[in-house]
Amino acid sequence: MEKVKATPTKEFFISMLTRDVPLDRAVLDLVDNSIDAAYLAGDIKNKTIDIAINRDEFCITDNCGGMDKEVAINYAFKFGRSKSDARDTPNSVGQFGVGMKRTLFKIGRQFSVKSSHPNGSFIIDVDVDKWLEEPDDWDFSLVPTETEDAHGTSIKVTQLLEGVSQNFSTELFVKQILNDIEKAHFKAIRKGVVIKVNGSKAGKYDISFKASEFLQPICIVKEYNGVEYKIIAGVSERILEDGGWYIICNGRLIEYANNNTKTGWGQAGIRKYHPDYAYFRGVVEFNAAESELLPWTTTKTGVDVDNSVYRKALNDMKAAMKEVMSFLNKRQKEDEDFKNELIEHKPLNDALDSAQIVGFEEVKINHSMVTPNTAIRQPDPDPSVSVQYRVKKKRIDRLKEALGLDTNKDVGVHTFEYVFEQEVGDE
Repeated sequence: MEKVKATPTKEFFISMLTRDVPLDRAVLDLVDNSIDAAYLAGDIKNKTIDIAINRDEFCITDNCGGMDKEVAINYAFKFGRSKSDARDTPNSVGQFGVGMKRTLFKIGRQFSVKSSHPNGSFIIDVDVDKWLEEPDDWDFSLVPTETEDAHGTSIKVTQLLEGVSQNFSTELFVKQILNDIEKAHFKAIRKGVVIKVNGSKAGKYDISFKASEFLQPICIVKEYNGVEYKIIAGVSERILEDGGWYIICNGRLIEYANNNTKTGWGQAGIRKYHPDYAYFRGVVEFNAAESELLPWTTTKTGVDVDNSVYRKALNDMKAAMKEVMSFLNKRQKEDEDFKNELIEHKPLNDALDSAQIVGFEEVKINHSMVTPNTAIRQPDPDPSVSVQYRVKKKRIDRLKEALGLDTNKDVGVHTFEYVFEQEVGDE
């Protein structure tokens, strides 16, 4: 019996590894690793991550604790991993074991990784073209170095790929990266991590809700299959592009203002998203020690809708949506009734206008949305009724022409008022 070779080539492996991840998301993978290191080191405050990009090179440097040499040798640079290889990094975001390698290969043909860590420091230099010349040798060479006082990691990539070089040279891409970081790692930034891209500091961002004594979002916490999830649903400022669901996995924002079927819009009796619901805000925060249980894609660019934990949470999300949308429908009807003088005050709209803005982490547990009672409609002392009768079309057309009117309805109203005045007189 002869064996058929099924060993992958390095070129094929790199192509498959890098093809489906956008460049900005690839850069975020390296930020994920720095954030993980900061949490692993303990105190996340005063940690810094500096990114410098231009048409010739990419650099990311942090003081977040560095990479353990043993981790580098046995885990961090391995192409794929088994369960036994997994390092003990609870509640991490860089759990897939491919992010750093994928990013380095996607950006350029030469890279170096330098790390200072209490358990051993090192530098790894890789010339990708030379590495490709040895088809059976998949390992990289690690050189031990002296441990520096400031523990951290520095990664530099040169010989950038053509498309990468073009993107890195544009101001628009730099702004996009900064914006992505502000949102993806908004929780870490609010806790004190400073992240800069070409010297520009990532600003603080938050997901906010309106809350007061009379208006409170729904807030529930549940656990399923080793994952805790927290759902908050309520209202905020009326901003069309900000309305929808925000999904967070272990502190990493992976869905921003999602308002399509993925998060329940247009399903199970829930209307499609439209401007009337621009007040809506929803947050689902998933947390798990074993981060592979979380409902996100391997590129962390969205939620995995087939994940059993997400399907479970989605049922609760839909129930919460219905409560909030019911409030918003009543608010709109209340506004119309007030304009038509059918009610004397607007408790729902007043509560919405006067409520304070609070961050989502300040929202308290509420199993149902807290809202004011609706105003009681005043009975109409002189209700309107419809008057209907049928006449020949030719006759109504002649009368419209004679009266200078455009519609059958106009003729009906005019003739009623004329007969009423002749036969009844003043009201």
